[in-house]
Amino acid sequence: MSLFFRKRSVLGRFPFVYAIQLWDNPAYLIQILERLFIHKRDTTNYAPRYQAFHFLSAQETLESLIADGKSLARFSDGEIGQLVGAGEYPPDSDWCQKNSRALREDLAASLRSTDPRLMVAVDPPSTFLAARDSVHAIRFEYEMWLDTRRLLWTYLSAGVAYGHCHLFIKANCPDFNWPQFRDFLADKDIIVATGHVEKLKHLKLGRKTFFIECGTENAYEKKEAIRAAILKKIEDEKLDKSSTIIFASLGPTAAILAHQMLDTGVCLWDTGHMFEFAAKDFIESVFK
Repeated sequence: MSLFFRKRSVLGRFPFVYAIQLWDNPAYLIQILERLFIHKRDTTNYAPRYQAFHFLSAQETLESLIADGKSLARFSDGEIGQLVGAGEYPPDSDWCQKNSRALREDLAASLRSTDPRLMVAVDPPSTFLAARDSVHAIRFEYEMWLDTRRLLWTYLSAGVAYGHCHLFIKANCPDFNWPQFRDFLADKDIIVATGHVEKLKHLKLGRKTFFIECGTENAYEKKEAIRAAILKKIEDEKLDKSSTIIFASLGPTAAILAHQMLDTGVCLWDTGHMFEFAAKDFIESVFK
């Protein structure tokens, strides 16, 4: 869950973060005011607006990725926050991404993509359309879904199957078949592009596992350098693109790269919090 929504669900918990967000994007003040005085009072039933779209379970998402060799771009509350103008900063996360017009445009293009080579994965409507007092597996705070509820449908296309963006979070997707995931990677070369890779270098995720250190601050501003580093790693290690998968944990930049690198022939999966939230030592136990 992004800082953007955690902070707003407990008003004033991190008031200085508003100042940083507004410093980076003064126009975000309009969104803050509209949220406080309009959107929080909105009683519109958005459910009919999502009936035209097809949403996959986590396991169905995995099976589609495996069968069709697709790249994966994930969109949850953090990405929606960026689309309405909010950057993400510590202390709730150990990384940050400032907001910009260019980031919003690239992110929107990725979310709107209907390219058959890309699996766009979003939050399931059963979560963000739920009632305020609902209880279900995915962590739910009613107000954190206000913007998702009212905006997500405007980016989606009828006839496209949308994946489940929580597929790599064990607690949220108990149907996800981790042994099948492991077995699929067994004959693949994996490149992990993220920050603090020293914490992950003990992992052996496929036939061979490589790491690219990307830092934890403003990956979007380093997007082209990260792209170049991925392609260079593939060239230097003489990897076959057809049997190589990039695992990118880079905030919203991972979804953007998954979309923008399609024409390079590289398969990139936006893995998000997979290594952090799959459960302590769980990844190690799956791939031992």
